[in-house]
Amino acid sequence: MLLVSGCAFNVTLMPRDSGKFYTGEMAGPGNGTGTMTIKMEGDDVCTGPVARVASNESFGFANTYLANSKGKVSSALTTVATSGDVTIKAILSCTSGKGLRCEMTGQGGGGGICVDDSGRIFDALAIRK
Repeated sequence: MLLVSGCAFNVTLMPRDSGKFYTGEMAGPGNGTGTMTIKMEGDDVCTGPVARVASNESFGFANTYLANSKGKVSSALTTVATSGDVTIKAILSCTSGKGLRCEMTGQGGGGGICVDDSGRIFDALAIRK
């Protein structure tokens, strides 16, 4: 899950107007927050915070009751967790003075888009290291 498990991710961006790759990484302590850094053209490096903004994961309890042939009742408590997609947002400030805004969704990695101040759109992939 993106930035939930405390893992690091390789991040790759590709603009929709060329086939050039820009790479970097995203990492966090596992509490739904972290930092992303992307190396862009030349020496331009974009860095900023990442935050988990939504998920469709769920967690619940189930209690089961059972009566035996002697009329005695017993019960069992179980926890249930389901994994789901996590959505993160990142706002990056670049050394060139520009900004880059990203939104990604996934489980154990993911994809999405990033948009710079000029409106240039980048497809983005995050792959667990």
